[in-house]
Amino acid sequence: MLNGTGVYMSCSIGSCLSGSFPDGSAMDWRDAANNALLEAQQNGPSTIRAFSSETRRRAQVRSNLRKEFETALDSGEIRPWFQPQISTDTGRVTGFEALARWEHPKKGVLGPNVFLPFAEHADLMGRLGQTMRHCAFSAMRDWDRAELYVPRIGINFSSDELRDPGLIDRLKWELDHFDLTPDRLAVEVLETVFSRRPDDVITRNVTGLATMGCCIDLDDFGTGHASIASIKRFNVSRIKIDRSFVAKADQDPSQQQLASAILTMAERLNLETLAEGVETPGEHALMAQLGCDHVQGFGISKPMPVEKTRDWIMSYRSKLNRVPKIGRETG
Repeated sequence: MLNGTGVYMSCSIGSCLSGSFPDGSAMDWRDAANNALLEAQQNGPSTIRAFSSETRRRAQVRSNLRKEFETALDSGEIRPWFQPQISTDTGRVTGFEALARWEHPKKGVLGPNVFLPFAEHADLMGRLGQTMRHCAFSAMRDWDRAELYVPRIGINFSSDELRDPGLIDRLKWELDHFDLTPDRLAVEVLETVFSRRPDDVITRNVTGLATMGCCIDLDDFGTGHASIASIKRFNVSRIKIDRSFVAKADQDPSQQQLASAILTMAERLNLETLAEGVETPGEHALMAQLGCDHVQGFGISKPMPVEKTRDWIMSYRSKLNRVPKIGRETG
């Protein structure tokens, strides 16, 4: 117990037996144990892994990927793909989320679950964030010039980026460079960042971004247990309801109750809402009927490279008038 609160600690362990490195130095043993620890951490809390020949092989693969990752950032292989967000009231496009993709020349398109661990381990999250913002803001400028106005772009900000004391000044310069106003940027922050007692720099940056006029999105809401006090403290503008609460909500009464409770809370707190991972017309319709403001997911569109967004926007707008309005009345 700590100040009346139950704190549960977990520990991951990586080890290397001397027999695994009979001719190795102390440095080799330490690196081997670190590689085993990394695998333990990736397999969940309270996990133990011992170094083996297979661990060595996987460590070499990770090392090669880290080097490739740095090269890919320089060459433009890593860039955002865009997934649209739709108003449940009007059906219009209200924004896009920029999602990192690595267009690997041999392995195909890789998602962030593959390369983010390498970026974090190599302290490259800041560079990745700058690349994502540059490409996303460039896309918004191009849409504006083509008279395809997209109100807002959502970009994920990592903990490493939010700990940068110079983040706000840099972001002001980037927005000004692309002739964009702060209200057109949605700063997406994972709920776990708020629930882990963020440090003073993170607090100052998030509140500073809100003061600038940026929309603060609380991402994956419901998975990190952020308090209502944190939501108000950081001037959160919108909560993004995690897919786990949206999936089959039109078929499962308990799922519907959870989604309804979250939306009711958001309404009382005067927060916008966006449902993530909407994949079926039934889920889309239910979210609209329950009062969710925006939806996003494969049911609307999969993420796409920027060169496909113009045609998608024009095609979607041409179809919009022929699509019956879902509406929020349940009958």
